[in-house]
Amino acid sequence: MTWFHRLRLRVLAIVLAGGLAVFAMISWLALPALPVIGVAVITVAAVVNTVTHRLASPVCWQCGEDIGEAPKGVHGAMCRGCGAVNQQVGTKRA
Repeated sequence: MTWFHRLRLRVLAIVLAGGLAVFAMISWLALPALPVIGVAVITVAAVVNTVTHRLASPVCWQCGEDIGEAPKGVHGAMCRGCGAVNQQVGTKRA
């Protein structure tokens, strides 16, 4: 399983766990729904942003290594860590 797929599964698990936690808090503790849902949405958004912050720079989708300085060819950049050819994702800003 590639690094990018593991990242996607991790984000999916976080979103599902947040949804289940909201459902449990509303049903078992009889809390008002809107404040609980609001807090859950903000928390999930912050966690997803923290998990995916590495996607802002060019990274290898196979292993997660930085490919900003890797040589680029016709088909994309070749990762020096694992040898996978990747399309460049994100831009590296100085």
